[in-house]
Amino acid sequence: MDDAIYYGNYCCKHPSLFLFKNKVYELKDLYLRLTDLNNLYEAFLRCKSGVDWKESVQRYECHVFENLIMLKTMLENQTYRQKPFFEFELNERGKVRHIKSMHISDRVLQRALCDFVLNPELTPHLIYDNGASMKGKGIDFSRRRLKTHLTKYYREHGKNGYVLLIDFSKYFDNIPHDVLKIKLAEKIHDEKVMNLVCYLIDTFEGEKGVGIGSQLSQTVGIYYPTELDQFCKTVKSCKYYGRYMDDTYIIHHDKEFLKKLLEEYSVIADRLGIVINKKKTQIVGLKNGFKFLQMRYRLTDSGRVLVIPVRKSVTRERQRLKRFYNLYHQKQMTKEQVYEQYRSWRGNIIKYDCYRSVRNTDLLLKELFGGKNEKPTRKPARKRNGTYTHRGTNKRACRRTRCSKFGYWRLEGYKVL
Repeated sequence: MDDAIYYGNYCCKHPSLFLFKNKVYELKDLYLRLTDLNNLYEAFLRCKSGVDWKESVQRYECHVFENLIMLKTMLENQTYRQKPFFEFELNERGKVRHIKSMHISDRVLQRALCDFVLNPELTPHLIYDNGASMKGKGIDFSRRRLKTHLTKYYREHGKNGYVLLIDFSKYFDNIPHDVLKIKLAEKIHDEKVMNLVCYLIDTFEGEKGVGIGSQLSQTVGIYYPTELDQFCKTVKSCKYYGRYMDDTYIIHHDKEFLKKLLEEYSVIADRLGIVINKKKTQIVGLKNGFKFLQMRYRLTDSGRVLVIPVRKSVTRERQRLKRFYNLYHQKQMTKEQVYEQYRSWRGNIIKYDCYRSVRNTDLLLKELFGGKNEKPTRKPARKRNGTYTHRGTNKRACRRTRCSKFGYWRLEGYKVL
């Protein structure tokens, strides 16, 4: 590498061959960061992940470098124009959603725009408890944070308290374009980037609403209610506050405080054009339990937080297995496909307090398809004072029990061979 030439974070022996020293190459100029070929190629690799079997993706990949150079040229000349949306209806748990899908070339641009420009500029202004569609976070993160908040609240105030649950009605369809552009321009100071973002927002017809199906919609949907987050966290000092896209919870010991907070919250939401769903927005006592993100939360007298999946999720899986049974006998599905789907559902739900529901669903799977039924996995061992103990096991009863797979029990805990 003595004859290597260095270009900032790039290292190369030939100007046409660039090797990454870092996965994400960030330039100070936002528009140069967007038009960088390495970032565009990285965006394409992320876009094709999991969907490279599609014909449109394979056609694009056959001439990927030509397509990326063409995209780079259009961006530099500011002549980029998006292809029409592919629109269809999707029925999700009985709720019909209008989806606006995009061509692979447009998804590459939005991936590069969001991952390398918008997210690095907007993420520092988000609160920690905003967990939707962000790297390192997600629905499991938001559920864990709510459980953590309930545990900390119990240590301070006990079981007596209330939770304010807020839900937005048709959140993506009601975001006004003019207010959204102003909010983004406050944080993004590159004129060319803002012109491109404004053009992409205007591709959604009307004066309000961003369609579901594009990455830009997810990014602006995360950032847009930040003023509400800062109002609750900073102005009102609500420690136990969290938001997952259009679902929000606030835990407090004073019910009158939550009522007044909801009134002030609604004023800011009206100014932003956000419509609050009055049917789903309610104040619930912690003693009664509440539902958030398809999970039922209960705070026991001892301070333990029970996280139980809603009954509909288990019922839906049992109905799905019965449909798979008919498809299996019609030779439209194989047994391996059935078990693959069931292991995916089971691996997600077993993390919560639903041992009996999972066991009964295992028995149904065995009854329909035969074979050895799945057993709910035990919680993993945890390390204490240099030794390992297994949760839910009586150490005194197992003191002299030999375990050929994991080791043996001793008085100080569970020792691994």
